[in-house]
Amino acid sequence: MTPGWKHAWEVKDNQDVWHEVAKNLTCTTGKCPKPQWDQKLRFQPNRNNYRLNEELNLTCPGALKPSVPKVKCARQFVRVNSGKPVYEDTWWGRKSTGAWIPIETAVECIETCQRPQWDSSLQLTPDQKNYKKNDEVTLSCPEGFQPSPTFTHVKCSSEDQSFSHGKPKYREVWLGWNMGSAWIPIQSDVECLDILQVVPGTLEISSTSIKLNWTCRLRDACQNMRAMCRLAVPSSPPCEAEEMKGEETLQGQEGTFTCSALQPFTDYSVTISLPPSTILYRQLHRTKETVPDKLEKLWLDPTTGFLMWKPLPSCKGEIIGYQLNITSWRAHDGSSLEFMQVLVNQSVTQYTPSHQAPGSKYLVTVQGLTAAGAGAVSVLEFQSFFSGEPLGPWPGMAVTVVVVLSVLVLLSAGILWAVLSSSWLGSPPGAELQPCGNLDNYCEIKGTLLAVEDAGKDGQAGKPLPQCLPVL
Repeated sequence: MTPGWKHAWEVKDNQDVWHEVAKNLTCTTGKCPKPQWDQKLRFQPNRNNYRLNEELNLTCPGALKPSVPKVKCARQFVRVNSGKPVYEDTWWGRKSTGAWIPIETAVECIETCQRPQWDSSLQLTPDQKNYKKNDEVTLSCPEGFQPSPTFTHVKCSSEDQSFSHGKPKYREVWLGWNMGSAWIPIQSDVECLDILQVVPGTLEISSTSIKLNWTCRLRDACQNMRAMCRLAVPSSPPCEAEEMKGEETLQGQEGTFTCSALQPFTDYSVTISLPPSTILYRQLHRTKETVPDKLEKLWLDPTTGFLMWKPLPSCKGEIIGYQLNITSWRAHDGSSLEFMQVLVNQSVTQYTPSHQAPGSKYLVTVQGLTAAGAGAVSVLEFQSFFSGEPLGPWPGMAVTVVVVLSVLVLLSAGILWAVLSSSWLGSPPGAELQPCGNLDNYCEIKGTLLAVEDAGKDGQAGKPLPQCLPVL
């Protein structure tokens, strides 16, 4: 320790000034007399004197509230006199945060308002449980909404309700600022309302347009609104859609907005906003489906005899299947043989035509299907198969068949004559033996083939040919 120095204690008075204490500090006891504050105050407990650090609650009659609801008796250092600390009894009040602070002014019964129980989405600034009389509060709503009635500022007030024992009774009320003219009593709950509303039942969506009727629920709140349509997500191949550009200005209290030239089965964002950036309406809408496009590729596999096609993308609607119409006729005279309609699901991309017979021609059409119906037709013509290979061009088909059959007849005349002779006796009149696309497979067809004049009679397709049976 430096020579000449000594230990010392100092205390701070209520003016935040430090004083040296010459005498040891001791614990003391004391009492606080009942404070002479507002006569309307009620003390709990109610006594003439209160012990040091004793806490008590304050209440007021009717709708009045104490400016400090909870107080306690305390002893506060004031000054140092002849080296001795001087204290005085005082009252401290408890803040809403729980901290105790000295009470600077007299506690009184004041008119207060509880936080109004209005719309839960309504935002109050400042946001408190209680407000003093004439405290002003700012009201606001989430984006796209506005307080209704259209009050942006309110304040706590009171009004005389009745008299009891010659004294007035008060009732808390809230006043709203009427667009700069005056404070008027709020007669109903304040709530957040949509500034703009799409009229229920008026939304019309087609495969190429979105149309809605709108109405502004708050007068003078919907000036110079901007409406626009945009792709909800960027398009990508093979389903490419052009981005919508431009916007429309809406005026008045009601009207119609239409997005046109849209892509079918596509998500669009419809937005109506107030400058600079207040969103009044934003919804995602999908345009309706339409019939699909034409198949890009349809072909006949020469090795397997399968009809094959490239699957359609779901650009204009969800592909639910494919429809095949198959018509066959005799090449030499053009007489009809058969008409068949086949439906396959969306996962099928090939089909094997049945009853292919040499000397026959086939016309096949294939269409994609969506919920909106069948799409454009893809057409394919082909000839029947012979020994696993497709026949030549249409004009040479008859010649090829005649040559091959002639050779077979010359080489196997004896065997065929025996077989035909034995079979002729057991076959009914009109029956004929026909090859089924391969010389190793034959079937006996009962009855006659479909005549030209009977094909599609009365709107009905011809009956399919019987299934061929292999003969060893």
